[in-house]
Amino acid sequence: MSDTASSRQPLAGERPVPLAWVAGTIALTLVLMVGWLRAMDRPWVCPCGSIEFWQGALTAAENSQQFSDWYSALHVIFGMALFGFVHFMKPRWTLGAKLVVAIASSAAWEAMENTPLLIGMFSSATNAVSYSGDSILNAVGDTLFVALGFIAAARLPPWVTGLVAIGLEATIAFAIQDGFVIGTLRLFGVDI
Repeated sequence: MSDTASSRQPLAGERPVPLAWVAGTIALTLVLMVGWLRAMDRPWVCPCGSIEFWQGALTAAENSQQFSDWYSALHVIFGMALFGFVHFMKPRWTLGAKLVVAIASSAAWEAMENTPLLIGMFSSATNAVSYSGDSILNAVGDTLFVALGFIAAARLPPWVTGLVAIGLEATIAFAIQDGFVIGTLRLFGVDI
């Protein structure tokens, strides 16, 4: 196994990104995200008293509180989109460097998503699903699902990635009547 985060051969004058740098940067990013969320007074785990890997029912007490839920699939889609965007913008970067950008983007989103302003915006949208912010466990899970989507998009042909993203969005729409499309329409006041 190579000590770089990508099997692509570096171009002339280009230095490979060591795997230790990628791992260390990702770990530091996660630590900073957790620190920010604690400063925002986000709970470590679900205040409901239980810790679960999967929370499938939409219940006000547990939405975005367990490690994974229906919204985890949306984070997979976000990771796929981040791969496409970063790969388009920086095609010569190694996969590891691109992954660092994706994890940093996810951490930044989690930090913003859990501010009172965005919690209020999401919870007051037309027909919104009950939302009071994420637990730290859920935010870390969401970021890992972004990484999963990113890595899947890096390995799959673009057309397969697109079909998977559409399939995940449709599954969320049918399962819980939410998702990127429905949620965005609700934010704009559409009664769905």
